[in-house]
Amino acid sequence: MCGGVVAGLVVVAASSVGAQGDPAAGQVVFDQKCASCHSVAADLTHGLLGPNLVGVVGRTAGTVAGWDFSAALKNSSTVWTEENLNKWLTDSTAFVPMAQMDLKVPSRIEREDVISYLKNLKPNESQKAK
Repeated sequence: MCGGVVAGLVVVAASSVGAQGDPAAGQVVFDQKCASCHSVAADLTHGLLGPNLVGVVGRTAGTVAGWDFSAALKNSSTVWTEENLNKWLTDSTAFVPMAQMDLKVPSRIEREDVISYLKNLKPNESQKAK
């Protein structure tokens, strides 16, 4: 009986948000599904339809300077944790109703990979001051 409980906990832990994704695979998914709108440029330039995502993990939604966010996203007070990014990538409009970006990444593995990639994108000290 105890072995079954331990096995069940291992399955739950393995499927939880924050599981290790593959940043290299995440970059491929990002390039295919996100890069047409979002930038990850070192100079923090914005993408065509969305803000730069360098340093997104830990940032409050709707706070990138120089970007006009929807009222729904600005008023959501969402902090982009791994868990919230997973919810956003699963179904953005279910997570933040009336969000302008309608996104669904159905694959849990792809979501974990993209989140792992985004976690590695950190602004340098001079960029943080801007």
